[in-house]
Amino acid sequence: MHKYLIPILIAITLSACNIYEKPVPDTGVSQRLAKQRAKQISNLNYHLSIIVPDDKDEPIDGISNITFDLKSKETIYLDFKADNKQLISLAINETNIDQPAIVNEHIKLDATYLQKGSNAIKIEYILGDGALNRNDNYFYALFVPDRARTAIPCFDQPDIKGRFAVKMELPNTWTGIANGEPTIKQAINNRVILEFAPSQPISTYLWAFTAGTYQFDSVKWKGKNIGLYHMVDDSIKYKRNIDEIFRQTLASLDWLEDFTAFDYPFETYNLVAIPSFQFGGMEHPGATYYRSEKIFLDENPTRNEELSRANLIAHETAHMWFGDLVTMPWFDEVWLKEVFANFMADKITEPWFQDMNHQLRFLMAHFPSSYAVDRTTGANPIGQKLKNLQNAGTLYGSIIYHKSPIVMKQLENIAGTKNLQKGIQQYVAENAYGNASWNDLIACIDQYTETDLKVWSNAWVFEPGRPILYFEPSEHNNQTWQLKQIPEHTNLASKNTYWPQEINILQNNSHLQYQMYDAKINIHDNLEEPNSLFFADDVGYGLVRLTQPQLDYWLKHTVATKDDLLRGRLVINLYENFLDGSIHPDAFLNYLQKNILQEANPIILNQLSSQLQSIYWKFIPQDVRTDKAPIIEKDVYMRIQNEENIANKKTLFRLWSNIALSTEANETLKEFLQGKQSLDGINLSDNDLIRLVTQLSIKNHSQAQELQALVMQKLKSKHNKEKLEFLLPSLSDNAANRDEFFLSLSKVENRSKEGWVQNALANLHHPLRAEHSVHYLHNTLELLEEIQLTGDIFFPIGWLRNSFSGHSSQTAYDVANQFLNNNPEYPEHLKLKILQNIDITYRAYTIKEKYY
Repeated sequence: MHKYLIPILIAITLSACNIYEKPVPDTGVSQRLAKQRAKQISNLNYHLSIIVPDDKDEPIDGISNITFDLKSKETIYLDFKADNKQLISLAINETNIDQPAIVNEHIKLDATYLQKGSNAIKIEYILGDGALNRNDNYFYALFVPDRARTAIPCFDQPDIKGRFAVKMELPNTWTGIANGEPTIKQAINNRVILEFAPSQPISTYLWAFTAGTYQFDSVKWKGKNIGLYHMVDDSIKYKRNIDEIFRQTLASLDWLEDFTAFDYPFETYNLVAIPSFQFGGMEHPGATYYRSEKIFLDENPTRNEELSRANLIAHETAHMWFGDLVTMPWFDEVWLKEVFANFMADKITEPWFQDMNHQLRFLMAHFPSSYAVDRTTGANPIGQKLKNLQNAGTLYGSIIYHKSPIVMKQLENIAGTKNLQKGIQQYVAENAYGNASWNDLIACIDQYTETDLKVWSNAWVFEPGRPILYFEPSEHNNQTWQLKQIPEHTNLASKNTYWPQEINILQNNSHLQYQMYDAKINIHDNLEEPNSLFFADDVGYGLVRLTQPQLDYWLKHTVATKDDLLRGRLVINLYENFLDGSIHPDAFLNYLQKNILQEANPIILNQLSSQLQSIYWKFIPQDVRTDKAPIIEKDVYMRIQNEENIANKKTLFRLWSNIALSTEANETLKEFLQGKQSLDGINLSDNDLIRLVTQLSIKNHSQAQELQALVMQKLKSKHNKEKLEFLLPSLSDNAANRDEFFLSLSKVENRSKEGWVQNALANLHHPLRAEHSVHYLHNTLELLEEIQLTGDIFFPIGWLRNSFSGHSSQTAYDVANQFLNNNPEYPEHLKLKILQNIDITYRAYTIKEKYY
């Protein structure tokens, strides 16, 4: 080839290559797209202007001005999951783009109009409503994990942080809240205009703006106003709670500043209490949302409710540092922000409950919920894979909220409390206003410990499920024993998986301790002693299979064990052995009944109560339940009348009202609703009234409709009246009405109040109605993919849990199993959620088959 032709051909080839652009990204936000953009974009700023009409059914008009720097001149894509009709205009660096379009949920910013360095984008559009949660007198944007792009054009990924400013035009009786501090307020034409300063750099899932007929209160803290916006229309309830809400918030802020050695990282701090908010809370800087009912407690709350509020406030406050200030690079590590928040919340709240056994609290708060997923064939590891952000919501669940704190506690035991704190302080300081991963954290802590944290981390963070721990005589030496661990579901874990951990056993007042850094170890102790007590605690985790003599011993002697922590460990271990099929349901129910009648510790009593309801409704046949009901009802009610501890009395009252089946018991319940009966120390709240009338309706009380009308009159809150109105079709004694209501849930607009929908599903699928409602289950599963796309992060779990929780038949299990068999290409992340939620159904019918 002639030497002069070579450069000519190269030039022609390069020119031809420029004709073909990179393909439009797939729908959602792929990890590949996110990584490409993160390399290119910096110095990002958003300014959003919206006009909120008086009518919630009218669209919200918006203008976004977006500025950013580009590392090099190339085509960039904004995320906007919307219809093309919503995109009004687009200008790139003051050049108006003709006929801008949304393709695959993205807006193309062509390299022709962009430049290396600073760029400015202006977009006029109609906001998507799906994530705006609009109501007659308020709305709130909720964007976690990937729903900012459903409302606003943006770079919707956690590792491109930007400053977010908001301007809102609102009805004149409304007020608004956003991430930044309010700067301008003016009234024009019977409307109000509010402007908020830019936030610190934050990820899109942390953007917040809400407006409505909020009331406002505040306290001072270190020169800042700590505000609370709310809609509580019960002044007595408000006054009863407000001081404690502020106290716990300020105490959390003080503790976190001290622990992290890093001042509160944002300009403003507000709590926003929202009726029936989908989550317990959401940690937006400057506008932290809370479900109003979770922080404004009813009169005489149980100890568990008080503890739950304290942990919730501490948890969301901890997120200001862990998640908001330092954010995971990608949502596959969403658990990292949650483990920090839970871990810190436990430490923060410990001094607030000085009369409480905090090891017991940790045990009961995390182990049962973690085991509930880890024991299933759908168990997922803490660290999960995520190829596209549109599936990020499916990563949430008990493993990241409950197993991860157990693992973090193990890390603290390995590194030491002070060394862990040093590592965390370094992690925060080095990554402030940026992004950091679990490996970054381990690197910070690793320098303070000699233990190989990588091997430990691989097993606990990246392997699904839990071990089964058991012992047997050594094959080669009758004088020694072997303590072994195997994966509960061998098809889930990697080959030769074992979980490095410390096993603690009490035996005849001796404390035996084994470092189990292998699948099996040889020991010289005989573990067959009936009174051997295996710990489930912050260093030992798994199903400990007890021998029959040990099970028989502890079923009789748990109630006599004086140490609350040991008794709590037994309560968990025995329940797990029951679910493993090793205990007859009659024997276990008798054990629960006996222990409930004598248990004084509120935390343990609450757990026993939950277990009894599960066994009572799912694990014994209907005729056995009918025979046992009068005796259990009578014993529990007698304990209620003699109980002096108000929190325990309330736990027992809820248990009794749940299990009540006899005519006599339900007549007494009716008299409580009518005000003809009462118990010292218990005043029925709105939620109690709804709960009781729900029970009586499901149990087909002859006066159910009259009682529903009575409760509607008694409810103090307009919000609760609306909630009961929504629930009434699910309580109908007419199956056709219930069928019609269930079918209505196929429309997304009828699922807007997700908490109410979950309550309604629990009503429809109550065990007393399971024989009829089983035919809903196929449609329930058919809707799951849509639920995941249109609902918030916890809705798919709640949708499944409340649909299957009342079912204990093989028929119900077979519906789900057949659905999965018929859909072999079903998304893996949703398949796991189904398997997790049908586990108890499977165990219930197989245990009944085994013993009855």
